[in-house]
Amino acid sequence: MRIHELNCGTLDVPGGEAVFGVPHFVCRCLLIELGDRLVAVDTGIGRGDIESPGLRLGKDWIAQVGPALDPGETLLARVVSLGFDPGDVSDVILTHHHRDHVGGLSDFPSARVHATSACRSAVEEGEGRVMPAQWAHGVVWAPAPVPAAGWRGRATWTLDDVPASIRLVALSGHSPGHAGVLVDDALGGQDLLHVGDAVHHHAQLTRAAPPAVEAFAASTQHDETARLYTQRLLAELADEGSVRLVNSHDPEPLNGPVNTPDPVDDPDPVNLSRQPPTARRTGADQHGRD
Repeated sequence: MRIHELNCGTLDVPGGEAVFGVPHFVCRCLLIELGDRLVAVDTGIGRGDIESPGLRLGKDWIAQVGPALDPGETLLARVVSLGFDPGDVSDVILTHHHRDHVGGLSDFPSARVHATSACRSAVEEGEGRVMPAQWAHGVVWAPAPVPAAGWRGRATWTLDDVPASIRLVALSGHSPGHAGVLVDDALGGQDLLHVGDAVHHHAQLTRAAPPAVEAFAASTQHDETARLYTQRLLAELADEGSVRLVNSHDPEPLNGPVNTPDPVDDPDPVNLSRQPPTARRTGADQHGRD
């Protein structure tokens, strides 16, 4: 198994580092190599979003978060730049259904989409943050996730025709059915957990996040009590260090080293938080084990 961490949409949020403590945000997706196929975790900003931003992303949202709308940052472009055929992306696992996580789904129309039942229901029922144009291509939903053994006191689900070492983990609060994606033993003895938008900034795990970050998290939450409970769980995991934590939008990992270079594929990986704009928008972190 080899895992690529990819920025699939730089967000130049007004105020930048002075307000949010980081110079920009990203849309971090994972691309997991599984033999002759690929599994993606979230899809970031897609080609359709760039071609029709007002329709698919919304003018207010664009003004609020400042997406770069760079075609070279789409998951499709990232897949090609890594030397893969886009048709090899057989499955997409969603942390949740918000616009900056699902825009690339239409670039992989044959891929099966996995999500919690509550997340899928939110899409099918047109929950307030659903952008219908992003789903108009017709999603190929995978069978419902199957309940599995709990993990750190949280519910988990295995996914149809996906190895059991890759699971959804309930990380509720941000949105209906919000989940993380856990990859067991992804880093040679260390698990990897993509926490989606359960937290937006690494400082939230130390209770010292910039006020603007806390205000944004509160303004986008679905359930405050559940969100804060999840945040406390992740803070404990960050302190423990046995799980590498990454989220969707902070350029830095939530714990552990900033770069985890792969000695075979990528001796000089790009650090998404410290590159000049032209470099950080074309690079990717890669790590994993064979």
